[in-house]
Amino acid sequence: MRRVVFIILAAQMSFVTDRLLADENPKAEDEVVTIRREYADVLALQDAAKREVLAIARILRANPDLALDRTATGGEYCFKSSPGAMVHFSVHPERTSEDIVYELDASGLIAAGLDPARMQQLPDLGQMTPGVWYFLPKGRVDPHHGHTMSGPVVAIAFNVQ
Repeated sequence: MRRVVFIILAAQMSFVTDRLLADENPKAEDEVVTIRREYADVLALQDAAKREVLAIARILRANPDLALDRTATGGEYCFKSSPGAMVHFSVHPERTSEDIVYELDASGLIAAGLDPARMQQLPDLGQMTPGVWYFLPKGRVDPHHGHTMSGPVVAIAFNVQ
C-alpha cells in the first residue's frame, strides 16, 4: 500500500512540476530575450572595455545617486563622482560633437591663478568645440543641467566618433 501511495504522490508531483515549468518557461524565455535586447551593447563588449563598464556598473550599484538623468534637459546622463566633478555621456552621440563632457568646479583653479576672463563662456547645448575649455560663472544656467550651478565651472567636450 505504501508503494501505491508513493507512486501516486510521485506522479502528482511530477505532473505539478511539469505544469509549473511549462507555465514559467515562456516567461523565462521572454525575460532572456528582453535582457539580451536591453544589454546587447554591454554583452558585446570584450576585454578592457567589458571590465571598464563592469567597474562603472559596480560603482553605480553601490552608489546609485551618482547617476543623474539629464536626458530631458540635455540628452545626457551625468555621472556625478563628487560635488565638484561630473562627466556627461550623450544618449545620441551621433547627433552631437559633445559625446562626453567633463565639468569641474573651477574654484580651486581660480584660486591657483586661472583667469576666467581669458576663457570662452560655456555656450548653449551642442555648441561646444571639442577640446576647448569653457568657463561658466557661478549663478549662470548650465545648459547640460538646466539649472544654475552653485559655483564656477570649467568644461570640456570630446567627440569620440
